[in-house]
Amino acid sequence: MGLSIFPVVYFAVSRSMAASGGRLAQVARVCGAGPYRAFLRVSLPLALPAIAASLLLSFTLAIEEYGVPAALGGQAGVSVLTTAIERRLADWPIDLSGAALLSLVLVALALTAYCVQRAVLRGRGFDTTSGKPVPLAHAELGPWRGPVVAVFAAVAVLAAVVPLASMAASALQRTISGGLSPHNLTLANFAEIVGDAQGYESLLTSLLLAASAALLTGSLGFVAAWLVAGKHVRGAAWIDALALLPAALPGVVVGVGLILAWNQPFWPLTPYGTWAILLLSYSCLLLPYPMRYAGAALTQLGPSLEAAARVHGASVLRALWRITLPLTAPSVIAAMMMVFAVASRELVTSLLLAPAGMSTVSVYVWRQFEQGSVGAGMAMACVAVLISLTLMLAGLRLQARGDTR
Repeated sequence: MGLSIFPVVYFAVSRSMAASGGRLAQVARVCGAGPYRAFLRVSLPLALPAIAASLLLSFTLAIEEYGVPAALGGQAGVSVLTTAIERRLADWPIDLSGAALLSLVLVALALTAYCVQRAVLRGRGFDTTSGKPVPLAHAELGPWRGPVVAVFAAVAVLAAVVPLASMAASALQRTISGGLSPHNLTLANFAEIVGDAQGYESLLTSLLLAASAALLTGSLGFVAAWLVAGKHVRGAAWIDALALLPAALPGVVVGVGLILAWNQPFWPLTPYGTWAILLLSYSCLLLPYPMRYAGAALTQLGPSLEAAARVHGASVLRALWRITLPLTAPSVIAAMMMVFAVASRELVTSLLLAPAGMSTVSVYVWRQFEQGSVGAGMAMACVAVLISLTLMLAGLRLQARGDTR
């Protein structure tokens, strides 16, 4: 779980440091501080909002994770709250009250972590973004260069290279038992995906839903974070806390909750049984990403620039559009990329809520595994990863090009 969650921290902290720039760290260097002292006393404390936000997200994502504990924990005799909830919903007799009680425990844990985060940041000022960011100064690592590169290379290999290589190897094999011998290698699994209309539709559906969820949650998360950070409405703290709750709920709980809420006869119109229910479930689960990322960026921005725009005659919406949004855009875009990546592989709610005749990539791969077609499932996973990675790299390229203007 740690290897799969660490990008959450990386995206948040890197965007935060890019937004604040290296001005204050450079001032510390001019005043005689060494590179490590400037980092420990200036750069690191100023990144505290992003670090706290990403740690909060990481904690809630870890306690609500289902796939890894279900796949690996059972073999080691380890049970967590999410697997216990799933057993109460899947095994007969169904124990809805027990599942609800355990879900409340998850919510309580998430709220406790939220209170700890607010206590850590309370009473501190982090206003550092006052205009176009100054590029961070590059510091030489000296003798630490080799160990640092080795550590991050090991993380990259374990988190990305090994799983991707395993997927590619499985997709290229005729049979799993045959191994990687030359006579067992084939492209038939990829040819099957190309010629399968259902596979093409699953891939297109996942990409469209993931992109829609990223745009929707990015917009709602930014507006909600702006309302909370600037205290533009009453009950801002409650909005902040409520926006975190979906991260503490397992996907199976959110899926069942949406079924119970929308599959009722008194609704004149309902998203249940359509693609809209999948978009709604993805948005409910992933709204905390842009909310936390944008909130950390707004904490660094402070109210001074928006207040200055208001003094010079700009309306609230104009100040928001011309000042606040451009300066927090790196963090919001990073959050939207995270939402896109997670939504494109969401499995649990897709299995529960996908209407008849509609399939996503994760559901397609899951069904291939159930049918024993491991190679075809891995081929689809490779294609989906390649397309998602290409789109995300293109987004990063456009973002970097915009930052240099």
